[in-house]
Amino acid sequence: MVDEAALGAFYAEHIGGLQTYLTRKTGPDTARELASQVFEQFLVWWPDNPSHPAPVAALYRIAQCRLVDHLRRQGRAMALDVPDLEQILALSGVEDDVAAVDLHVDLERALAELTRRQQEALQLRYVAELPVGTCAEVLGLGIDNMKKILKNVLRTLRDSPRMAAYDNTTRAREVQQ
Repeated sequence: MVDEAALGAFYAEHIGGLQTYLTRKTGPDTARELASQVFEQFLVWWPDNPSHPAPVAALYRIAQCRLVDHLRRQGRAMALDVPDLEQILALSGVEDDVAAVDLHVDLERALAELTRRQQEALQLRYVAELPVGTCAEVLGLGIDNMKKILKNVLRTLRDSPRMAAYDNTTRAREVQQ
């Protein structure tokens, strides 16, 4: 028997974060459609797995699969893309359009040097703004491993030759954060 009240509470708690995550990858209209599909699939999956230890991880795994399917149909691949970079640039305080383009290109190249697992960790933590524990659940990792991956990602980005031109500036510190 499915506890509809518990499912309703789970939906209410996670729909906002899920839509925010999907919106950053696809846009608001597509995100609403994908979020609906994700929860439909989750609600089909849940009755067979009511004692699953990480339902949020299952929800975001379903979301990642639906997102990848959607992007493939459009001929795109899931990676840190323009909306993510624009968000990072907006936080960097770059005023000059040419400098913003340079930073965008350099940051895009530095991010491309990351492994798929590192990109997923970065997306979940800093783009979807999920807590470290939830990110770990989604990726099927322990919290300590997740923290280690995030630490290595940030170090890799800081040490990237692509970002060397930004080393001693306030802007560079903001980008690195």
